[in-house]
Amino acid sequence: MAVSGAGVTTTGEMKLAAQVAEPGRFWIRYVPRSWDPPDRPWVNLAAGTLGEVAGSPVAGPLQMSAAPRDDVLYLPPVPPARGAARDELAGSLLVGGTPVLIQLFPGEMTTVSPGAGAAFVFDLLEALLARDLEPLRGLPSEANAVWPLVPGLTDDPALWEQGCRELAAAKVRCVQALTPALSPADRRRLAERWGSEDAFDVLFHRAPPCERDFARVAHRYGLEPFISRPLPAQPVQGLGNRRIGAALTLAGEVWLRLGRPVETGQALYRDARWIERSSHDLETLAREGNLGVLPIAPTSRDVAAECAATGESATLARLLAEYLAPEAGGVDEERRIGDD
Repeated sequence: MAVSGAGVTTTGEMKLAAQVAEPGRFWIRYVPRSWDPPDRPWVNLAAGTLGEVAGSPVAGPLQMSAAPRDDVLYLPPVPPARGAARDELAGSLLVGGTPVLIQLFPGEMTTVSPGAGAAFVFDLLEALLARDLEPLRGLPSEANAVWPLVPGLTDDPALWEQGCRELAAAKVRCVQALTPALSPADRRRLAERWGSEDAFDVLFHRAPPCERDFARVAHRYGLEPFISRPLPAQPVQGLGNRRIGAALTLAGEVWLRLGRPVETGQALYRDARWIERSSHDLETLAREGNLGVLPIAPTSRDVAAECAATGESATLARLLAEYLAPEAGGVDEERRIGDD
């Protein structure tokens, strides 16, 4: 399985690659370097690509004698015969305090319970390619799903409307769009297996779909655009700092997607990483009115203060509202957040 990002961590019997945890990549920090892929289409959430299908099986049990506990570890989908081993591995990781993101297919069962560090994302790729929305109706309440946006195959606004209607009826909480990077081989396989007569031209020449456009449609059905960040049970820097860091990271992501000044967006990302590494307890500093002594940007300071006071950020909420507003409307200029 191809993995983006640098660095390799060896933990027991399984090696992990490390990458930057970002909302657009489902907050994934650690990824197995080898994995048994399923025999059906899927999207690699960590790499933002189509996943490998029916590769060489990984010998032996899925085990880690030790695992990093500070951030999200990704467990991609597996063949049906490996589901029990995947669940056993997930259970052992959760007991050790590692937050885990488990990718499933609609209708797939797991013995892992949601919550307490476990997050599930249902992969809709195969159902959407087949234009079969029945599996979407069976997703569990409060589930998360990924909607891969493939030119000419899953990017039809009419399909978005139908699919989001079904997901909302199932009481799904979040459906996050992802435009996977497609290799020439991916495009040929998709066109040959799932495409119409003009599929080759569309897949090779149409501009990638816009994730914001999909998010606007999903929002009209009450579906959230980004999954919540799974939190470790015992993070080194404390849950408060991790929550503030997540809010800052998401604010930076949305800021840049809105086309705001790059410098401020990068400052939000940079400050989020600094806060998560910091030994300071930002919630305590905020209550004492001492956030001004920290080396972070004014917008970052505002977000941190809001999160410390209420557990949520009004600044982030305004950015998301603008991101999800109808294209012809949007947020009034007077209500826009000032650039740093």
